[in-house]
Amino acid sequence: MQMAVAISYFHRKIGPLVWYSYPEEALNDEEKGHLADIMDQAYEEGFFMHKFGTLTSLNYYFEIPSEWARGNKELLMISLVLDSTPQVGVEKPIQSWAESFANRLKDKKEIYKAFYNADDSQVSIEDHQDLKEFSKNIRFWLKELYWVAVEVLREKTEEEKWAVIMSHPQIFKVIKKLSKEPMDLEILSKWFITIFPKYNLNDMLKELEEQKFIFINTIGQDTYVLLVRDVNIMRVPPDCIIDLEEDSPDLSDLTAIYLNEVRDFFETYTPTPLDSLSLFELFADPKIYNVISQLREGPLPKEKILSMVSDSSLKSLLKSLDLLVNKSIIQEFSYSGEYLYLLKTDVVLTASFPEYLKRLLPRDMKGYIARQYSHKPLVVKEDENPQKSKEDDLIEKSNYNMISKIKNEIEIESNNDENRKLISDRFKTLIKDTEEKKEKRKKKK
Repeated sequence: MQMAVAISYFHRKIGPLVWYSYPEEALNDEEKGHLADIMDQAYEEGFFMHKFGTLTSLNYYFEIPSEWARGNKELLMISLVLDSTPQVGVEKPIQSWAESFANRLKDKKEIYKAFYNADDSQVSIEDHQDLKEFSKNIRFWLKELYWVAVEVLREKTEEEKWAVIMSHPQIFKVIKKLSKEPMDLEILSKWFITIFPKYNLNDMLKELEEQKFIFINTIGQDTYVLLVRDVNIMRVPPDCIIDLEEDSPDLSDLTAIYLNEVRDFFETYTPTPLDSLSLFELFADPKIYNVISQLREGPLPKEKILSMVSDSSLKSLLKSLDLLVNKSIIQEFSYSGEYLYLLKTDVVLTASFPEYLKRLLPRDMKGYIARQYSHKPLVVKEDENPQKSKEDDLIEKSNYNMISKIKNEIEIESNNDENRKLISDRFKTLIKDTEEKKEKRKKKK
């Protein structure tokens, strides 16, 4: 979902127009014109929604006191513009944010000066500094409103959704246990109660089945739980090192510093289950995910990152940044008199069939899983018990259908062996690319 925020005001000569929008390139002139038309139709303070084309705007019209405007009041409208119809229930928090923004302006004496230019007849030389200061404040507050909306309304990526599920220690532990082999539900339940007595296994399995992480199959009187989506997380060198090298050759010294930081980390890095759980927990936090997403584009000034959130969220963001530094995800350093954050290690999530299941898929699957991994062996002599033989046939048929269904439910994206090689291959590529570019520059000179 793409979004933008805008503040419109009633110009005494031109009429309604958009004074400022953020992100600044998000709205074109035609879309800004639509917002101005919407404002022209508003007559009393309040919140309302309007749809034009493929966009939906949620608007709050209000007035603030002014010594320079006709009628001693400035007419304003704050808008949140979305590229799709908002989900049911989001209007209330958006209205609350808009009302808070309006009250902020109403409580700030002489804030109306922000909507005037130095060449307006009402403005004296003494007012010039106020114009700049108030204009800067409103723009900053509008950016705060934008980032608050992003945190709440942005659709989660697939990797975020996986991280939210895997960030729970009890789920993480069960997934890792099932990644080794299918388990009899009764035995899994006994193990789970011993490790996590405060949690309900059935509720957890229901959620995992709905999310297509597991497949539960009943064969006769036995029920088996099979993992069909094995989600793994690991650190990898960030691609933005190459982008920095290509897009900003004049910052070769910064690239060298960046590369050394990454190299030093991965020379001693060893993946562990505890680190994996910690990474899942980090990626499940929307604020932290936003920071990592921004830094995937390259190093950012500390001031810019801090401007991404509201004043009330600033303390929480600083805490998140400190946590990311401590977890060696990001690095803070000074460059050319400016404090920057860089992504020290990127993180990738992969989903695949568990290894044992991938080894089974190409084979004749009839009855194999239940017999190979069952804690209750199915060993029956031929012709000794005809009724039992019929039951075995049913089991084989059930297993065959089960595997066929699993194959249709999830796409194989990668395997663990490839994941283990990913770090070294990716880092070799980064080193090779940067060294080749340095050689080319030397030859040109």
